[in-house]
Amino acid sequence: MLEGGRISEAELIAMMMYTVMGTAFFFLPAVAAAFAGRDVWLTPILAVVAGFLVALFTGYLSSRFSGFNFFNWTEIILGKTGGKILQFFYVLWFLHVTSIIVNEFVYFVRIAFMPVTPPLVFSILLLILTGVAVYGGVEMIGRLAIVYLPVSIVISMGITLMAAGLYDFANLTPILERGIAPVLAGTFPPAGWRSEIFLGAMFFPFLKRPEKAGWVLFRADLWIGFLLLVDALSVTLAFGDEAARLTLPVYSLAREINLMHFFQHMEALVLIMWFAGIFVKVAAWEYATMLGMAQWLNLKSYRPLVLPGSLLLAAVTNYDMPNVAILTHFLASVTPFDLMLFTIVLPGILVVLSLVRKSLNPRRVKRKGFPGKNVVADPG
Repeated sequence: MLEGGRISEAELIAMMMYTVMGTAFFFLPAVAAAFAGRDVWLTPILAVVAGFLVALFTGYLSSRFSGFNFFNWTEIILGKTGGKILQFFYVLWFLHVTSIIVNEFVYFVRIAFMPVTPPLVFSILLLILTGVAVYGGVEMIGRLAIVYLPVSIVISMGITLMAAGLYDFANLTPILERGIAPVLAGTFPPAGWRSEIFLGAMFFPFLKRPEKAGWVLFRADLWIGFLLLVDALSVTLAFGDEAARLTLPVYSLAREINLMHFFQHMEALVLIMWFAGIFVKVAAWEYATMLGMAQWLNLKSYRPLVLPGSLLLAAVTNYDMPNVAILTHFLASVTPFDLMLFTIVLPGILVVLSLVRKSLNPRRVKRKGFPGKNVVADPG
């Protein structure tokens, strides 16, 4: 038994929302604005397509092989050897993405609050806390996500409303001044980030109703699109074309708030929202990493991997991105291709192969050595 927990649809939606918004909420206005300019608010709307594709592919595979997660699907479709090879690359990818997320947290805290503190201190502190949640299991991460999400939404909406005095609707015009091409270019990075809801495919067996898995990711994608649209609009209304020159536009927006000379410098609220989002996001990715590694190694539990896996992540994080300029460039230029390969292209290929190989039905899966439904979440 690898894990015996259960999560609700709302908890998985909350986890997937944090999986994308934990970092996209803060970086999207700057990264996308570098391409789209004042039309940056259009990019979250167009990026919803990437999330739809992920929900479609993973939802189909989940309905075809109910009760299994993505790593199980690879072995069912590609066979034992082919599945293990693909799983190995996904484990490496999980480690890489998690280290990037930890780096995003480290550089945010250093830029905004503690510039002289060694980055290794922040990465180790975060991974210790998330490691406790990962060891506690999927239910603990799901509960944390459903508790933190309303707080983050209230803070986000509060900052948006308190900054209303800074808004100038002239910053939105003229719409599509340079045509649609810059908007499409600016859509690519957030589309890549939006595809991160693919991580839900590792959590499908834990759902109380696994048959709703694709619909859960579809709803998460819609909610993410709405909140990122509000985020991009507020930053564009406040800063216009200057948003592309800001490293952390949401943080800069909070610093400019001056409501009735009483509500000023609301950076602390941004830190609360950032830490809640990044904590759940790192915990979800770290959990998927340890779970996938345990499945790849055919272990009976993922928990013995949590401590060494966290230490490995801390080491990789410390050497992965040397400064925030390289990190921002990597997020804008390399990450979208990296994410879409593993979240859309490869799952799409598995869907095609599963359609071609009609013999892969649940009865034959059972005869191939898989124990049947809820293989990952079997309570005993």
